[in-house]
Amino acid sequence: MINRRYLDIVRLLLDHDDYITINDISKELKVSNKTIRNDLWQVDEWLKENGLSLLRKTGVGIKIEGKSEAKLDVYRSIKEKSDMNIAFSPEARKIYVGIKLIMEGTCRNFELANELYVSRATIHKDILGLIPIFKEHKIIVNRKNNNGVSVSGSEKNFRSLLSDFLYQSNGFAAFSKMVKNTDFECTGLFPFPPIDFNDDEMKEFLKVLEDANNEYIHNLLFTSLIQVLLHIFVSFIRISEGHYITLSPEFIKELDSQPFHKEAKEVTRLLSKHYHIEYPESETYYLQVYFISMQNSGINQNDEIDSAEAKRITMDLIDEWQGMLGYPFDQDFKLIEAIYNHLCPAITRFKHGIQIENHLINDIETMYRHSFKIVKKSMHLIEERYNCIVSDEETGFFTLHLAASINRMKKPLNTLLISLESIGAVNLLFDKLITQFPEIDIKEVKDSIDIKTRDLKDIDLILTTTDLKLATSIPILTIGTLLNDQDVARLKKIVRVHYRKKNDPVDHVLDNL
Repeated sequence: MINRRYLDIVRLLLDHDDYITINDISKELKVSNKTIRNDLWQVDEWLKENGLSLLRKTGVGIKIEGKSEAKLDVYRSIKEKSDMNIAFSPEARKIYVGIKLIMEGTCRNFELANELYVSRATIHKDILGLIPIFKEHKIIVNRKNNNGVSVSGSEKNFRSLLSDFLYQSNGFAAFSKMVKNTDFECTGLFPFPPIDFNDDEMKEFLKVLEDANNEYIHNLLFTSLIQVLLHIFVSFIRISEGHYITLSPEFIKELDSQPFHKEAKEVTRLLSKHYHIEYPESETYYLQVYFISMQNSGINQNDEIDSAEAKRITMDLIDEWQGMLGYPFDQDFKLIEAIYNHLCPAITRFKHGIQIENHLINDIETMYRHSFKIVKKSMHLIEERYNCIVSDEETGFFTLHLAASINRMKKPLNTLLISLESIGAVNLLFDKLITQFPEIDIKEVKDSIDIKTRDLKDIDLILTTTDLKLATSIPILTIGTLLNDQDVARLKKIVRVHYRKKNDPVDHVLDNL
């Protein structure tokens, strides 16, 4: 990758027609001579790719040699890269450091600081913020006395976290656009710094997969397609760096009876042929596992064990939610079917630590925060069984199913309408109320005399067009006979409060979460 300091070195050299010493460059960029000497090897390689070269003269210095047109092209190129590719927000910088650690295994704080143009203290803070994230993925961060840091863990966990970082990075938007639009205009920038893969190369990579006409890939929904392609890219990058997945012979034998091996083999064969890299057979099986985990619904019918497991976990979750909320979820067959269908491919993800993205997660946590808390609490049933951490993204999908079930079970407010008006006026009011307020169910229309003898045990709300004095804790709302706009607006707010109170999870459940 041509990073920011490399770009600054090239710009400095281009600004000087004559030789410039390494000492002068190091002073200008505020780094050591040794750092500049190390950088120059990479700078020289990049310049050669662009029709230029570094000319060194002992005791005098260095300068860029080449045609003026090539120098001008390079100057324009580094300006674009500097302006568009190097600005990092604090969160983006932390992601950059996380990716760098995964890709290189070991980094030094001062090198990261120079690379990102921040202080060592800032990098130190970023690494401290990354430690719990790595720990959640069962990756150990080793901080060394010589101001360095390294990471260790299984390759499966490295890939899982790398996928998460790429999904959260600014470059994911460009990646999605490239998948969606084959005419995406490339600029030579790097979507996922510090991975040395620019957008031209990314577009070529995606085209290789697109031209394969792979039945599995072409049948995916767009959101699933993005995740699968990102996973394939992560595996490709790691394999290119010599990092491989290992699977037991027993597990490989088990996968032989599972679907999608042919489709996974087609992908690894094409990438191996196009990029001249070796894909071990274990990598094909690993990709097959991911394909299984991302299928839209259901499970391979030959896998009776996982199917039975999905049914057991479904009912365990249903029982736990029912115990917390008191709703008869075991009678909601749509919920049972939805949870089972989600669990079937999810079991593979839980077993192998595969993460799934959920682009609705922020909205889910905001709009269904009560349901999300309840589902989050119940995820121990899965985590204890598979010794895994269920991500918020995965939890979000369960939340949507639970929220839909709760919505189906919500009951309207049993309402009494009290009015002394004529039949015509009462009928008009009745029609307006049931049209404007689906949250209420008008059980009866009474006058103020009859109401005193009416059993109110089944009533949640009383609406009246006349002054009503009644000793009861039931909310009594006075409304106009013609129900004008002001009445409707006021009533909507009040009805919504009582409707939620009747149907939302009880407070003591949430307080204990």
